[in-house]
Amino acid sequence: MVFKPSPPRKVRTIAAVLAAVVSLGVAGCGSPAADDSVTLRFNWWGSDARHAQTQQVIERFEEAHPNIKVQPEFSNFSDYFNKLSTSAASRDLPDVMQMTDPHLYTYIDNGQLVDLGKHSDVLPTGDFSEASLAGTQIDGGLYGIPTGDSGFGMAVNPALFEKAGVPLPDDNTWTWDEFKDTAAAISKALPDVAGTSITMDEQTMNLWIRQHGEDYWKNGGSEIGFTAETAASWWEFVRSLRDSGGTQPVEAELESASLALEQSPLALGKKAMTLISVNQLGNLEKAAGQEFKLFRLPGEQQFKAEGGWTKPGIYYSVAANSEHPKEAAMLIDFLTHAPEAGEIVKFDRGVPSSSKMLEAITPSLTPVEGRVAEYVTRINELGTPAYAIPHPKAGGVLIDTVKRLSQEVVFDRMTPRQAADQLLADVKAAM
Repeated sequence: MVFKPSPPRKVRTIAAVLAAVVSLGVAGCGSPAADDSVTLRFNWWGSDARHAQTQQVIERFEEAHPNIKVQPEFSNFSDYFNKLSTSAASRDLPDVMQMTDPHLYTYIDNGQLVDLGKHSDVLPTGDFSEASLAGTQIDGGLYGIPTGDSGFGMAVNPALFEKAGVPLPDDNTWTWDEFKDTAAAISKALPDVAGTSITMDEQTMNLWIRQHGEDYWKNGGSEIGFTAETAASWWEFVRSLRDSGGTQPVEAELESASLALEQSPLALGKKAMTLISVNQLGNLEKAAGQEFKLFRLPGEQQFKAEGGWTKPGIYYSVAANSEHPKEAAMLIDFLTHAPEAGEIVKFDRGVPSSSKMLEAITPSLTPVEGRVAEYVTRINELGTPAYAIPHPKAGGVLIDTVKRLSQEVVFDRMTPRQAADQLLADVKAAM
């Protein structure tokens, strides 16, 4: 199929979303399913807190639809898409699955997802912004429903800064070098604490690339949008961060990267700051038993552009091999519209993209959830360039390649420039 995504638009601010709501209404759980009993497999990744919350939502859905049984399947993120690709190869994808880009586009391109626009009678989308839906509207079809908008922020432990005698930086002006020096100062003052993480994922690298006026993709994902020079400069910084003394040893960083947020060094008071998806702030504070601050990214005033963005990070999709696509669409409707689902999940999968759900849960937001909403609004109001839609086939290759090459760089098996040249070669080959 030809990959022609709708052009991305600036994500609306929280205030604009709330202003667009005319009336709350009742969540559209759709018309009843057939009389026969139906079992839906529902697969997602996430933390222990997400697993528990999602189980509660499933119970509410089953109470509302006694003839539909939901079979949960879940794992951590690092294993999720490997397992999903195995299921796809055997034509045994779960009925409903959590998706994210760029993996989503490979499944769309391979014809493995249902056009959810054909089930608008049980899954209406009128209360979603066009920007939230744009990323999954391909060739007139709708292949994913966004759970919520989110972005990246620096989670900072103020108690560790105070204990180390290190002043909190100004997140309106701090540079990447100031970030690195601050982490090193904390580790020097507190030998059992790492100042920050060695960043080896493609999302953090993309922030750097965007700050340099480039992006992974351009022209709707049809072309590569970054240069080898910029990619190499990122890995030069990663290597300097490794050598600064402000992080754990590389082996320990790799081990902790696979941990759920609740078990991470950040939550356990063994790391002072690291980038997180901001919708996870509540779970982090609950696990740590203390308040964290959300800072803007380093370097936002240092280079050509601001790199931060907000966008849907997670979507729900239905497998083309599902024998019950209508009931699967009903489950997605409940997950993204029902007030009782919103009250349980809150911002775990982002600030709700559905204006009806956001309106429903706003009165019960906790202080930390209010801070997340304020942060997302703050980033939205900056007017940074929209997140570029990835190439359908090469997007997943880029994720895996950046992770692999980052390890080659931090273990000094490749130079930053060698890694950058290899990244471009692998991505071009995948395209």
